[in-house]
Amino acid sequence: MFKKIVIAEDDDAIAHMVSMALGDAGFLCLRAYDGDEALRLVRAHDPDLLVLDWMMPRVDGLEVARRLKSDVMWSRTPILMLTALATVEHQVEGLEAGADAYMTKPFDLREFAARAKALIRSTQRERDRNPTTDLPGSRAIEGHLAELLKSGAPVAVLHVDLLQFDGYADAVGFAKAEDAVRALAKVILTEARAHGDGAAFVGHLGGSDFIAVTAPERGEALAAALVAHLRAGKATLFPGDATRLAPVIAVATTAELPAGGADQLARRLGAAMRTAKQADDGGYVIWRG
Repeated sequence: MFKKIVIAEDDDAIAHMVSMALGDAGFLCLRAYDGDEALRLVRAHDPDLLVLDWMMPRVDGLEVARRLKSDVMWSRTPILMLTALATVEHQVEGLEAGADAYMTKPFDLREFAARAKALIRSTQRERDRNPTTDLPGSRAIEGHLAELLKSGAPVAVLHVDLLQFDGYADAVGFAKAEDAVRALAKVILTEARAHGDGAAFVGHLGGSDFIAVTAPERGEALAAALVAHLRAGKATLFPGDATRLAPVIAVATTAELPAGGADQLARRLGAAMRTAKQADDGGYVIWRG
């Protein structure tokens, strides 16, 4: 699917050059001729980026930025502001109005396209984070695994969960359950760094469900370390009565999976997790085919 960019620029020549540069980079561009139209297009199309000229008719770029950033629905839309006003004071004013980046005219189109891509990537990473733990969320995990499968480099993938977590959360309440999830995330991060040779990935699917990715030869060691850490520390890690909580971990590798093998990986992890959950005290299970 194309990334959408609204270009709010009343100068036809500049708008054309910017649209060509972004179109060549694979973006779908929508043109606004003034500030009012820019606001309408953003609200109608929810773009991945707004390229916003400062000096426009009807509503100027500063006011457009202020209105969007003060609206909870659109405050996360990244804004790349363009202007011929090059003083530090003008740059500060633009950034304080809500611009996420600032370019003065004239500018190099290669730098412009690179900045636009960087803003979109940065915003996407933030949107894909789980709000409880600030770890990559479901979409980011899906994208990371897809890239790994595409690369063909084998990895071990761990699905980490806690048995009886729903009942525990009902008993201790929302706030303490959130604290428990954050504590679980910290343990997974600590052990992943210790057993992942600095290259491990950790993401948060939601609730007590996490994904960790490490080298194939390190998968079992990471799973064993997590189980030991969580069993030994649950009385101090998790608020309230955590006696019934038990770590369960499914481990599967991407070995021999095709580039589009995400569903097969999910089936491997699902089979291992079903087996792991059969034990009252949890543990880890490695999918072996």
